[in-house]
Amino acid sequence: MTIAQKRDSLRAETLQRREQLPPELRATLSQRIVAHCVDWMQGELGPEPVMLYLSMRSEVETMGLLENLLRAGTQVCAPVVDMRDRRLIPRQILDAETELVRHRYGILEPKETCPMVSPVQLRLIFVPGIAFDSGGYRLGYGMGFYDRFLPQCPNAVRVGLAYQTQLVADTFPQSWDVPVHRIFTENGAIIPRQ
Repeated sequence: MTIAQKRDSLRAETLQRREQLPPELRATLSQRIVAHCVDWMQGELGPEPVMLYLSMRSEVETMGLLENLLRAGTQVCAPVVDMRDRRLIPRQILDAETELVRHRYGILEPKETCPMVSPVQLRLIFVPGIAFDSGGYRLGYGMGFYDRFLPQCPNAVRVGLAYQTQLVADTFPQSWDVPVHRIFTENGAIIPRQ
């Protein structure tokens, strides 16, 4: 089996495990994960920009974290997916109720009228993933958006959010993969060995 096949198989298996978690359990676990993040961020964050993915399907729910960051006065942005150029564009969110729209692929994202934020300004990035390993490497959906985006953010701490069931022994990282600095699960924080 090639590395690409191993990654595809691992992606499918882990995604299936995540999607088999009952919605009520996912909601409860997401609240625990967000609580761990909020505890960690206490006193750590200033007004510097934070980029937060807006959850979809069975991902760790991030709307509670978004609301918490906005209440704390943190500058928050979320990625807009540019399918034509295959890139992420961070745009600032001031009001989650009025400034978010659903992308044609079902993803919530900031409106085009929301101001863009330069990737170099970002100090913290919450990164989605299907699977994470002990080195902080992740498997995403296979489109490479974050693999291309993260190298543009040299000043950012990268944080993965995952249910325990998404932790795997090895994601078979490739040369272009960028590991996260910290992973939060319902059981707390994991600091990857790097």
